[in-house]
Amino acid sequence: MRHWTFAALTLTTLALGACGGEQPSPQPPPTTPPATAAATASATPATADTAPAPPPKPTLAELVPETLKGVGEAFNAHDAKKIAAFYTEDAVVQAYGEPTETKGRDAIAKQMQMIFDLVGDAKSAPLRVWKKGDVAVCEIVWTGTMTGDFMGMKATKKPLGQHRLHIMWFNDDGLIKEQHEYGDAGGVLAQMKGAKMAPPAPTLPTNPPEVHTAKGTPDEDKLADWAKANDEAFNKDDPKALPPMADDGDYWLNLSGGPATKGKKDLTKELTAWFKTFPDQKWSVTNAWGIDGFAIVEHTMTGTQKGPLGPLPASNKPVTAWHFVDIMQPTADGKLQHGWGYANMFEMMAQTGALKPPHGEKAKAEAGEKGEKPESGKAAAAPAKDAAATKTK
Repeated sequence: MRHWTFAALTLTTLALGACGGEQPSPQPPPTTPPATAAATASATPATADTAPAPPPKPTLAELVPETLKGVGEAFNAHDAKKIAAFYTEDAVVQAYGEPTETKGRDAIAKQMQMIFDLVGDAKSAPLRVWKKGDVAVCEIVWTGTMTGDFMGMKATKKPLGQHRLHIMWFNDDGLIKEQHEYGDAGGVLAQMKGAKMAPPAPTLPTNPPEVHTAKGTPDEDKLADWAKANDEAFNKDDPKALPPMADDGDYWLNLSGGPATKGKKDLTKELTAWFKTFPDQKWSVTNAWGIDGFAIVEHTMTGTQKGPLGPLPASNKPVTAWHFVDIMQPTADGKLQHGWGYANMFEMMAQTGALKPPHGEKAKAEAGEKGEKPESGKAAAAPAKDAAATKTK
């Protein structure tokens, strides 16, 4: 309950009385007293307050770019604590494919330091940014060298790097309060091992990022609805039911690590293979935005892997949650012109049993369950190779 304090106001009155009915003697009229110092002072006008007004608080549109710039600079300086300072005290970071969320500044700083310990020369740069209200979608590239050990794997000095997509929500002070991360861990692990199927480390962009800001128009709302309709079409388990694609349309998926698939014919062929792999797939939209001619949808797929997926054989096991982000640019008549997809293959592989613990971790886990120590030098199953998958939406 709020308590209010009121100042007391006291009024003083002066009374004139009569004495026993006698008429008082006439008195001379009172003389005007001289002005007192207090009265003179009260008549003097108060000095105007010339102190400047405090500047207005920056808007979120002004704060978000500064936060994004600060995070990037701190990353390239390998300052884990400074990175964490751009997040709220109770911030939550979810990198899909990792078993748990990262919560709070201390945990975020610790996580970032682990990255710097693994990749001692890591550098990153933004490629594209989409902004709408308190949300920013950032496409970034990072590169570096494996200079530290990783889960029993000795540093190989191999070049590493990947494209990633981060979706961030900000509070009124421009600090990140929630973040969803999408990047293929399988490709990076293959790079560490020097596997033949490993995608090449990308080149760090040197130009300023391509920035798209929402205009708040009805057309942008229609773009979000168009993205949602794509998921409804996928849920019909029929490639022919999908929205039409431009004859020269293209789609790139971070899981493949290769160039974009181009042309309506090849896109349709890959979609047909995708439906054979997950014939019972169902998609659920988490978030959808229309921003400056782009449709961005964050969604989750469920289904059963009944067919091969790249080098992965059919597991016939269910996938209960595989998180994706699709960025799409349609033509004026609603056909898919350009598309970019982000997910983590490890998230799916962990659910189908295709993901094997790296270098002795399985032996350690099994020995821990039995209360034994693993034999020195005993190795468990090698990590699964990078799986190149094709999903086109």
